Amino acid sequence: MDFPVFINKFVIGFKPIQRTTFWFWFRLVNHSNWRMDDNIRYWDFWNSLNQGILDMNYKWAFETYWGKGAKPEPIYVSQEDYDALQKRLAEPPDPAIMERFREILNRKAPWDEPND
Repeated sequence: MDFPVFINKFVIGFKPIQRTTFWFWFRLVNHSNWRMDDNIRYWDFWNSLNQGILDMNYKWAFETYWGKGAKPEPIYVSQEDYDALQKRLAEPPDPAIMERFREILNRKAPWDEPND
């Protein structure tokens, strides 16, 4: 669905509705050919909605490519590397990194800030 450019620019530039749910959906759904910088995001959105069919058919696609009854190749890891991986996974995370992560998660989102 493509509205004329002036309607798109009016809705996207209309301050009272900027950064509302309607505004974000309008941008995703309705600007396939006039803002080239968002074109990639537009198609990523619609393709991601349909990506589930590929996930459901993964086994079928794997067998189609590799042949019926094919199994994924096993990955071999030396005992030392496996033990090092297990040790690393069992370690608690670094407190400084976790504190920085908490700070990042507690920041305001860009759409939560007032739009002047």
